[in-house]
Amino acid sequence: MHRYERQLVAVGLFFILTVLPVATFAENMPPGEENSPKVLSLQDAITRIKESPSLKAAAQYVDIQDGLVEQAGLLPNPDIAFEVENFGGKDELDGFESAEATLAVSQLLELGGKRSARSNIATYEKSLVENDFQIESQGLLLETMEAFYALLAAQERFNQAKQLIGLAEQSYKTVADRVEAGKVSPIQELQARVELNLVRNAWEASQRQLVQARQYLSSLWGAPKPDFDVVVGDFEDLHEPPTWEELQVLFPDNPELKRWDTELASKKANLELERANGVSDLTLSFGVRNYQETDDYAFVAGIEFPLPLFDRNQGSKKAAQSEVYQSTYQRDAAVAKLESNLQSAYQELLSTFHQARTIKQDIMPAAENANEAAQTGYQEGKFDFLVALDAQRTLFEVKGQYIDAFSSYHEARLNVMKLVGSTILNQPSARITNAD
Repeated sequence: MHRYERQLVAVGLFFILTVLPVATFAENMPPGEENSPKVLSLQDAITRIKESPSLKAAAQYVDIQDGLVEQAGLLPNPDIAFEVENFGGKDELDGFESAEATLAVSQLLELGGKRSARSNIATYEKSLVENDFQIESQGLLLETMEAFYALLAAQERFNQAKQLIGLAEQSYKTVADRVEAGKVSPIQELQARVELNLVRNAWEASQRQLVQARQYLSSLWGAPKPDFDVVVGDFEDLHEPPTWEELQVLFPDNPELKRWDTELASKKANLELERANGVSDLTLSFGVRNYQETDDYAFVAGIEFPLPLFDRNQGSKKAAQSEVYQSTYQRDAAVAKLESNLQSAYQELLSTFHQARTIKQDIMPAAENANEAAQTGYQEGKFDFLVALDAQRTLFEVKGQYIDAFSSYHEARLNVMKLVGSTILNQPSARITNAD
């Protein structure tokens, strides 16, 4: 085969294995489904997590808290009492002739705003549950996105390994032909076979990783096994990171930060309840009394309240006030930690973005050109075998770094999204291509 024909075959192989969409590769699909692949997009995966059993269970906590809010605002029930006096004694009190029967209704009147304070606490508790649900929902969303991009990376590694097998086989055939022609030592053929076997082992490992990544993604929405073959997405798209000022504007939307604000408000509401509990309640009663001896009736009324001589709820008020201070300090510590984490995550995003862009625009094309030149030069006898082998190894290593760099970029991007509580980083702003 003429060297230009060999180069044309290599270019065609590279185009087929790297440029065409991932969904066109039958190697990714279970046997028998090569002609009808079931594809899954990122939006499909996000839609499916709404059916997650864990998410549905978390939603029930909000409904539970709705009932508790309703219960906290109810008035205490009145009491009804029936009492008989002066019966079963001696002489005039024998039997029921001198008995007195009283039927009375009593009502507890809560003073100091206790019911309102309980309602406020229940409302804040509901807000906390809603915050927790938002945190869990966002966590599951980001976990799904991470799993999706991890599966994209696994597909890329699988396809890349397949491509590298083609390159290694081509290299091995070139060496074998030169050995057969007596131009080089048979040792070079053994070295080329070792390289080919290493690449084949990597391809087999990528197959197992692909199966595991597919299974993990489907487990997030509670599916016992995947019902899709491949995922399709913009794995190689790079979006210009937002500025630090933009992230600072979004930072207050962090659901964990909002939860701490609600937690502090709840502690303050509890303090108000404990203060209200220090105010004595009144119990009013009203009833009617029957005198059996004269068969007369009379009304009875009463009022009852505790004397706050010893227990004025002072201990509970002190504890509630300390809980407010504690929550304030905990919130400040949490905010400082979240801000620090955001700064670290942002620097990681910038680093991975520039690394992925450099590999895509500069390193990868240079490694491909160097390998092509080295292989061509070896075929023509211009270069030693070790030069060609080193160029091929460098290309294989760069291709691996290429996928790792994009995986790290997506992971860093999603981590920043989590810390700012926004999906702004998922919007395209500056798509990077090899031509940029």
